Amino acid sequence: MLSSLRQYFGHDEFLEGQAEVVERILSGEELCVVMPTGAGKSLCYQFPVMMREGYGLVISPLISLMKDQVDSLVARGIPAASINSSIPREAQNQALRDARNGRLKFLYVAPERFRIDGFRSYLAMHPPNLVVVDEAHCVSQWGHDFRPDYQRMWGMFPELEKMQVCAFTATATPYVRDDIREQLRRPKMVDLVTGFKRPNLGFSVRDCFEKQDKALAVKRLLAMKEPSIIYVSTRRAAEELSKNYKLRMYHAGMRDIERKSAQDYFIQDKCPVLVATNAFGMGIDRPDIRFVLHYNLPGSLEAYYQEAGRAGRDGKPSECCLLDYYPDHRIQEFLLEMNNPPVELLLALHKCLYRRVRPDGIVSFIPDLLLGELGSLVRGDSQLMSAAKLLERQGLLVREHGGGDLVGELGFVEPLGALMAKNESQATQRSLFTYRMCQELERRGSKRFQGGTLEMSYITGLRVDQVERVLEALNGKVLNWTTGEAEGVLRLTDKGMCEKPELDVASLTKKRDLDYRRFYDVQSYVRTGRCRQAYIIGYFGEKIGDWKCGFCDACASGGKGAGKIAKKLSKANVGRPATVSEARDAKGFLCALSMIDGRFGINRFVGMLRGEDDDHEDLMGNPFHGAFKQLSRTACKRLITSLRSCGYVTLTKGEYPCLELTDKGEKTCASKKKLSLNIE
Repeated sequence: MLSSLRQYFGHDEFLEGQAEVVERILSGEELCVVMPTGAGKSLCYQFPVMMREGYGLVISPLISLMKDQVDSLVARGIPAASINSSIPREAQNQALRDARNGRLKFLYVAPERFRIDGFRSYLAMHPPNLVVVDEAHCVSQWGHDFRPDYQRMWGMFPELEKMQVCAFTATATPYVRDDIREQLRRPKMVDLVTGFKRPNLGFSVRDCFEKQDKALAVKRLLAMKEPSIIYVSTRRAAEELSKNYKLRMYHAGMRDIERKSAQDYFIQDKCPVLVATNAFGMGIDRPDIRFVLHYNLPGSLEAYYQEAGRAGRDGKPSECCLLDYYPDHRIQEFLLEMNNPPVELLLALHKCLYRRVRPDGIVSFIPDLLLGELGSLVRGDSQLMSAAKLLERQGLLVREHGGGDLVGELGFVEPLGALMAKNESQATQRSLFTYRMCQELERRGSKRFQGGTLEMSYITGLRVDQVERVLEALNGKVLNWTTGEAEGVLRLTDKGMCEKPELDVASLTKKRDLDYRRFYDVQSYVRTGRCRQAYIIGYFGEKIGDWKCGFCDACASGGKGAGKIAKKLSKANVGRPATVSEARDAKGFLCALSMIDGRFGINRFVGMLRGEDDDHEDLMGNPFHGAFKQLSRTACKRLITSLRSCGYVTLTKGEYPCLELTDKGEKTCASKKKLSLNIE
């Protein structure tokens, strides 16, 4: 096999876990393979396909992922193609002909392709040598990126039962893997969890008590001048960091051209630093990312390990740091509420869509209009999108992709009334379109239209092709038309084409409980005193015994930090030398702490320094009680942060971290020498 590995992929040997997966697939087994980002799971199914006659079918959820995989294979001289809505029809047909005639080894498709009768018939007549379900967590109704078509296809196409099917994902807990087997109707599919050990990655959690602590971490990262990603939880946070530190950013709300520019920058620049939401990273194969900083708390360990795992794919030491800031816990709780909207909102949204649906079930998803109609029931775009996804999960609607419909935003350059007066005759297609679209916007009380050419055809009475020609002719003159994602078009199903549909409330409750459980697992990870990587590996179900990474902050001894980059990060010169009074106060802090060492957290210690009442006699009776009441709480915490960074004090691990002196702190406290401190 090694000679074939060198021939097809240019590798001299398999990575850990790859050989076993390859051998078992070649022997005919059906596997649910869980391998983390960077462990080489793509090769695990590509190699068996290459060793067999015929082609392999890869079902993948994202067009960008398909493109990256196809480009990579073609660059190696391996014939591959994808079929999706962005590919011209003739190119799609040619790919199918090539697969049928043995001129293609890999065919990538989205699960939505199985809606097409012709495609299902093609597969029945020309079955692949292996069916691969990529990003298989999307199959599960409990996966963190639910994709309904991944479920429907198995019932729509029973011929799949006769084919060898293997599922691959980077993130699936035992609970999700059980659901994947159930949805794929493969109860005997074997779990194979491997490759989660990343001994070159140093995981750490940095406690942040004020927002300035987070700012300091960013400044230190920038001072390192290493290829890095800063992950944030919201678009707003990405925009804020980008502005404050003059960084490039990436999030799903940006235009396609802006996202591509950011992606190209990250891949091509010698030392890029990109601030991004979780929309960035899928398909990015830059091997020398040295640092991944999570500026905000992630919502799940699945998401965290996938994002953090983008560091150090070249096997060299790299760092993954998570900033633990209490307000971020509240942000995640807010996001959980947004992602699990109440039943009342789901029913109200369906009612709005049902009122506007066309006879063929098509309705455009227009956020501005829906937000206005739903009023106080909905808390913004995010919750609205979540409600639509849950209605899809409930089987009341489906997102339409392609089908000749173009979705975007339309606005007119002149007042609506003036344009209606000019085009009242409706003598031409252009004047008719302008008049009727302006009339519709006036009726809605809106200045902009968000929707698709199908809906505009319905409003104006023109055919879709006529609408498209009018838009092209008038764009930039009479109107501004900006195209968007095709996911703006919905179709109500038979179940959804009724005024009062029934919802499966039990499944909604179960999803909500699971989402919260995932977040509680993140909180447990933050507080653990165990090896951080061992904690995560155990979470995913890989058996490792008493293995420890020896590289994370929990494994590192003496409070010196984990790894070369962590040390470099802690030494980055972004502070200033302490003044005489600050150094004096800091030494007083050490002496005060020596009397209650390792027994109280930061907030109670600061309260004692400032003379605040406490129900513990050791704090009230401490000689330093109230000795620093002239300092604000922020100033006290700033000194404590500096003492920690300089190695004088540390925080114990566990659910309730307590301040304690290090050896360096004890010696300094007992000495008459001044301490050397850098204020951050």
